[in-house]
Amino acid sequence: MKKCIIRFAAVILAAAVPAIASAQFISYSPAKKFVEVDAHIFAGTSGIIQNYGGKFPSLTEVTADNGAGVGGGFGAVFGIRQWLGFGTELNLLFGNNKLNMAVSDAESVSMSTIFIRNRYTYLNIPLFISFRFNILPGLRWNVDAGLYYSYGLSGRQHQTIYRSYVNDLGQLVPVTVDTKTGYFTNSDTFINSYYRGDIGVHLATAIQFGKHFFVGMRFQVGMKNISYNHGIVNPNIHSLNFMGCLGYKL
Repeated sequence: MKKCIIRFAAVILAAAVPAIASAQFISYSPAKKFVEVDAHIFAGTSGIIQNYGGKFPSLTEVTADNGAGVGGGFGAVFGIRQWLGFGTELNLLFGNNKLNMAVSDAESVSMSTIFIRNRYTYLNIPLFISFRFNILPGLRWNVDAGLYYSYGLSGRQHQTIYRSYVNDLGQLVPVTVDTKTGYFTNSDTFINSYYRGDIGVHLATAIQFGKHFFVGMRFQVGMKNISYNHGIVNPNIHSLNFMGCLGYKL
């Protein structure tokens, strides 16, 4: 059985090597089309990288969970050579994330548990260099690297705070506060709000089948601290998106 598997793999490899060679893995010829336009959708996770615990000692526990992220849009790649192009996209991104915090005071006479749910919509514009490699005839591998700019269109924050404290009679008093606020540059958000503008690194890869369909993945991480806070202590918060992508070249 082992010998059969080895022979089968050798046959596949022997057939694949000439096909890869004939496909010209890197083609330096002029681009076949000056502009390649596509429509695409993507889905995955969206969230933030934060350092609340290091900035605020009263936060005894902080967890940040990425939520679902979906979106879509249109893209264009301007061909320089068959292996190289410059591209951009215009996307809408819908995302959400969760923050859970525990807060206690120095005297341990009060304790709060805070659950925060953020939802937001961004206009997302990547600018990138696109490298294109021919794996097999009719099968192309695209690798994109560049920067993105995002602008927050809308968003909201849902806060649920469970607080308990000991009153002057020594009784434990529970309090629940439920609040909904805006997300961008809003003074009512918990600890900090968020700037609308964001800039960061854009990386993507995809396999294109034939002339039209492609499937891939994309990763974006923010370089800008998007925390909007007028207080003395301001946390460092950076956006993070990881998505799978499905598209069609027009």
